[in-house]
Amino acid sequence: MMKKFICLVLTVILTCCITVSVFASFEDVAITDKVDARYAYTNKITSIVSISSKNATCQSTVQGSSKTVTKIVVKQTLQYKSGTKWLDVASWVETVNKSSVSFNNTKYNIGSGTYRVKTTADVYSGSKYETVTAYSKTASC
Repeated sequence: MMKKFICLVLTVILTCCITVSVFASFEDVAITDKVDARYAYTNKITSIVSISSKNATCQSTVQGSSKTVTKIVVKQTLQYKSGTKWLDVASWVETVNKSSVSFNNTKYNIGSGTYRVKTTADVYSGSKYETVTAYSKTASC
């Protein structure tokens, strides 16, 4: 009987000593407070394609940081979907010595199918640059 009592007391003592307290705190952080530094020099890049009467109008816009960007070289490419691949249909290049550029081009008499615009820009800050790319949503003819 005494052995059982001693075992019970030892079990209670060990249980109390081994018990670990857990404490969790909740920290409320707004997602809008976080900044995404995706690019060093580029603030925005967009591509848009619109098709009307078998004509594809392509629009590309690149906005760099006005404090650091010295030059932007933009290549705008109209692409056609063939199966699972995108084939280049027409390309235009624009170079500006300022921090933003927006330009439109039109490819006339395109064939039936699905198209998009690929905009690729080299955004310069002095001799350093970054290359950024954006694709438009698709449009069909």
